[in-house]
Amino acid sequence: MGEGGGPVRDWADLHRLGPLWSALRAERPEIELVTPEPWFGPGGGRRGGVRFALFRRIIEIRDGQLSLRPHLHPRVPFWVGEVVRPTGTEEFAIVVEAAAVAAALEAARAGHRFPVGPAEGWVPHPLTAGLREEAAWLVEVAGAYRRSPVMAHVRRRVRAELAGVATAR
Repeated sequence: MGEGGGPVRDWADLHRLGPLWSALRAERPEIELVTPEPWFGPGGGRRGGVRFALFRRIIEIRDGQLSLRPHLHPRVPFWVGEVVRPTGTEEFAIVVEAAAVAAALEAARAGHRFPVGPAEGWVPHPLTAGLREEAAWLVEVAGAYRRSPVMAHVRRRVRAELAGVATAR
């Protein structure tokens, strides 16, 4: 965790990750790591500092993604490809990861799981060795989750499919 960037960048990244973390935590509150001791130490200072808070936030987001794996729709990359071109770019990968979270949250709220095998569907961006790189990636994913019009498109597709499943029962 000795990477550069400083506390101001760490604080900004922590803030930018907030909406994605909040969405995951709302559906999966168990991802929030709870410590038995108060978060603020004597004198008002944060124990562990902002770097530790950023590290925890990244872990909690990744835990949330893992807990949603049974709800990942295998068509998400295809749906993103209907809107974002060209596929195979870093921008595409960022939007797919954000859209996978949005779709999985929709399916989880509906109590629906998808039969996805280990080699099918979407696989999250591989974890990087460094906190700075992982934070930078997830900040981009969080930005796409908040601002990309693809999220509404993917949510509509999932809801329509789940409505079709419900009426077929």
